[in-house]
Formats: sequence, structure tokens, C-alpha cells
Amino acid sequence: MPPHTGYPILEERTLPPPRRRLGLFTRRDPGELPDAPPGTVLVFAVNGGYKAYTDSGHLRGSEDAVVEARSVSVVYVRNRRVRVDVELPSGDMGYSFLLRATFECRVTDPEAVVAAGLDDAATVLHHHLRNDTELMELGKGARVEDVHALSATVSGRVRAYLEFYPARLPGTEARLADVAVLPPNDILHHGQRIKQLGWEQERKVLEWAIENRDVARIEEIFRRGAEAAAALAASRGELQLGDAVSIAREAEVNRVKYLTDLIERLPEGSLDFLPIDTQVLVNKVMKSVAGVEPFADSPTDADRPRAVENKQAGAGDDGPRMIGLEDLD
Repeated sequence: MPPHTGYPILEERTLPPPRRRLGLFTRRDPGELPDAPPGTVLVFAVNGGYKAYTDSGHLRGSEDAVVEARSVSVVYVRNRRVRVDVELPSGDMGYSFLLRATFECRVTDPEAVVAAGLDDAATVLHHHLRNDTELMELGKGARVEDVHALSATVSGRVRAYLEFYPARLPGTEARLADVAVLPPNDILHHGQRIKQLGWEQERKVLEWAIENRDVARIEEIFRRGAEAAAALAASRGELQLGDAVSIAREAEVNRVKYLTDLIERLPEGSLDFLPIDTQVLVNKVMKSVAGVEPFADSPTDADRPRAVENKQAGAGDDGPRMIGLEDLD
């Protein structure tokens, strides 16, 4: 007989008739018996009854129950968790809720287990839960998206049902350890995908905001001129300091050149009407081109001769005077 994949009976084996030795006594070859892994016991079917050998010692094959047994079963007697899944119909056609109940099971009487043929406790518990008609109706009025609201109701119903109508598991105790209600896998994946898309959008919005602030900051630096842009590149290690100085000096020379070109394009005599200090302009040009201040400082406002408004030039008067519109005729 092939091994079972269930619990608590792991394996059952039919035994051949024992051999007689010298016609005086009968003995069974221990090699005919199945292995008994840790946590299991051997239960022998003897004369319509059952005998469990819980002794940790090895069987010799001469024991009465071993010699007379017609079959033997391997029973797992340690605690084991058994998971049971039951589908509950929902209000959405084609979809069901998944009720997952976890039981803590323990064999208390291995002989009663073999007598009842309890080789799959999970199947027994599954059928027992499905026999609760009220439980099977709880999800029919709910959408699959309402799984969390339904979970508390289903959990309470399962616990009450098992309290008043415990499952019949001969020789085995089964205690409910946990109850959960799960949505269908595709609905679960859909919800996860929607959540991930929301998180991705939030991440993009934050990245855009940071990028816009960075663009505005760099734009403000560019408005301040080539010197500020070169300083930014040097601070980021993208430009050598000497190259940054050269760029700043070139920008200053270009500004003075543009100003000089503008002044040269002005009509003759226009400078007499513009508030331009030519000495200051000369100083800026020399500093930009030569990189040094001029030898002679420009006169201060106190030392500079002032023109006298509406004053007529005399024979001995060489001072400056204000130029009026009548002098342009």
C-alpha cells in the first residue's frame, strides 16, 4: 500500500504471514515493518483490534502483536498545524472569497486514529466547515472588494460554529488557531497594481517639483551672468578654477565692448545729454583688459569742476557750463 500524504496517518502497510522457525516458534522479519520517523508510532491491527507501540526501543519481531498483525500504520503524534481553504461565494459572479482556517492538531489516541482510518484531517475539517450553510451564505451579498469588512463577520461565525459543533476527529484534538478571508488572486494583484501606480505618480510629482526648483535656481544663476554660471560649474567640479576666471574676464571684456560699440553708434553730441562718467568708463575698460586699476584715480565729485546753469561764457571764464538746446542750433 503506498504511503499517505495526509495527517495523522502517514503510511499503512499490509503484512505477510510470519515465518515459522524450526516449527517451534514464529517470528517476523523487522525489515517487513515501515520506518518510524521521530514523532511517530507504529500501530498494528491485531485480531480485530489495534495495538500501538510507543516504546522508543527497536522491535525484535518476536512481539505477540507484531507476529499476529495483519497490517501496520505509521501515525504522527506530535503537534501539527493543518490549513484548510474553503471558497465562499461572493456577490460578483465568477469570483469567490477564500476562507483560510488554521488548526492546531494533536493526536491523543493513535489506536483510535487507525481504527477510524483518519488519514486526512484537512479534508474532514474542510467538509465540516462547508456543512455550515449560514457560513456559506455570508459572502453572497458582498463584493470582492469588501473583503476586509466581511472578514470580521466570517471569523466570528467560524469560531461560534466550531464552539458549538466541533469537528469529529477520532483520537485527535483540533483547536482553531487563526481565521482569515482573502480576495481572489487577480483582484489582489489588481489592487496592488493600483496602489503601485498611485505611489509611482506621487514619486513623479515629487521629482518634478524638485526638478522645477533646481531649474529655477539655475535659471536665476544664469540671469546673474556668465561669471555666476562659471562659478556654479566650478563648484560642481565640472570646470577648472582657472577656466572659470577666464570665462568671467571674457564676459567682462564683452560687456565693455558692447557698451563701447553702443556709445560709438550714438549720434554726435549725444553724450552731452547722457549721465555717463567717462572717467569711470575708462577705469572699467582698463581693469577688464589689463586686469589692473589705472595709475591716476578719477577726480571725486568735490574736485570735479561743475557747470553753472544759465551762465554766459566770459572773456576770462574757462570753466565748464551746462549745454542747452539753444547751443545745438
